[in-house]
Amino acid sequence: MDVIHTVLHHRSIRKFTDEDVPNELIEKIVKAGQQAPFTGQMYSVIVCKDKEKRENVTQYFRMVEKAPVFMLFCADFRRLEKFIAAKGRQNQMEEIGLLIFGVQDVALMAQNVVTAAESVGLGTCFLGGALWVEALADIFDLPDRVIPIVGMVLGWPDQDPPVRPRIPLQYVLHYESYHDLTDEDVEDALKVMDAGLIREGYYRKLQAKIPVEGEDKETYDTYGWGEHVSRKYGAALRDPEKTIGKILKERGMNL
Repeated sequence: MDVIHTVLHHRSIRKFTDEDVPNELIEKIVKAGQQAPFTGQMYSVIVCKDKEKRENVTQYFRMVEKAPVFMLFCADFRRLEKFIAAKGRQNQMEEIGLLIFGVQDVALMAQNVVTAAESVGLGTCFLGGALWVEALADIFDLPDRVIPIVGMVLGWPDQDPPVRPRIPLQYVLHYESYHDLTDEDVEDALKVMDAGLIREGYYRKLQAKIPVEGEDKETYDTYGWGEHVSRKYGAALRDPEKTIGKILKERGMNL
């Protein structure tokens, strides 16, 4: 029940004290992360406390300067292929399949780290978009076939934010077969997701409204989760030079 309580009360923390997180504690929560279910344990974790490096990373993730520890979770195909070679074989898996399994490994492991960290009173916040930040490879000396997937800040919380809403369970949990959403279901789910975040001023505080082409008729008084996720995946301005396929090829993936 303690584990369930920890998970159900997860919050992303964005303000931290200056207190250090001992390496021994970091190693303990990363070891807990390793106990996640796995396929090939295709992950590596970079822990960064160095002030100069953290300042470099802050150019791309503002949150990094607010926490004593930055962690970068990577899909590590390089190490897996060294294990395969040690047994006299070469990796023969289709690259897209390998990528899916690697991202799965990273996600399961990283979530275990979050749960372990929160169980001892630490706070965390995932930083998406690491895959698009090519400079991370230079900052952390990542060789080919080691792919940054997600960043995370870690530290002792200096805030107590509310638990944020999730899509209502009846629209996520399906017994025996999949049940498609009706228009009414979609409207109901969006009301639940939008109401608390708009009332809290969540996106206003973060100044996180995603820009779109043309006139933006949404204000922070109406900009909720539904609009945010719609823009993120459906209408956001994209740099054609930074497609995932191009970036992965530059990191040594044969796609």
